[in-house]
Amino acid sequence: MLATEREQFIRSEVTNRGVVYVNQLVKDLKVTPPTVRSDLDKLAKKYNDLDRIHGGIIYKENSLSSPLPDIVVGYNQRAFSNREEKKYIAKKAVDLLKNGDTILLDSSSTCFEFASILVNSAIQLTVITNGLSTGALLKQNNNLNVLFMGGLLKKDSNTVYDEFDHSILNNFNVDKYFFSATGLSINSGFSERNLMEVKNKRENVLNAKQSIALIDYTKFDQDASYTFCTLKEVDFLITDNKLESKTKKVYEKQIQLI
Repeated sequence: MLATEREQFIRSEVTNRGVVYVNQLVKDLKVTPPTVRSDLDKLAKKYNDLDRIHGGIIYKENSLSSPLPDIVVGYNQRAFSNREEKKYIAKKAVDLLKNGDTILLDSSSTCFEFASILVNSAIQLTVITNGLSTGALLKQNNNLNVLFMGGLLKKDSNTVYDEFDHSILNNFNVDKYFFSATGLSINSGFSERNLMEVKNKRENVLNAKQSIALIDYTKFDQDASYTFCTLKEVDFLITDNKLESKTKKVYEKQIQLI
């Protein structure tokens, strides 16, 4: 298929469906992932109503009529500050995985960056998440068993809050819990602004075999309203290469940094 024909096909798919993903286009067009990514980059530059996202492309005019794409679009547009740092952290986090792991991902944008790597990975995992965008992305990978946690969804939120007595997590032995936080400090530990998130994150840290925090440099020495765990309760802290060496030395005395 010629490049112009691929362009017409992709344009038609994204305007009809609201969002299309690289993995699906690879199957439909029978070309390589790099070819599809290049096509998507060109289309996003050519058309003002198309927007490139991790793992695919979206039709911006369709955002009001397509519930799931709207979630993905809004999350990508609003939540991704310090994106390069989060990508750096996500690449490190992948090294902690092994085939057969059952992992739990929170709804943070850092975990979404982590998911954007996993969606193209050959590793076999069971992934549980309460992040709408994260679940929507990961379901494309046949190597992953993706389970979505049910619960309360607030307006303009990417997070589902598990408020049921019998959580889906009661049925699984979680090997690794990957999470982020609004703030982190020596005295207060990991903290959040949202009390509902604090409750769930606290339980997840205590119940998982390993807890791994994914925190970019801007969140160090910051306290949010509610603490959900101490530094010593977390197994690993993965951060980026912009963290100052003096700050790193202080935290290394309390927790294992990667």
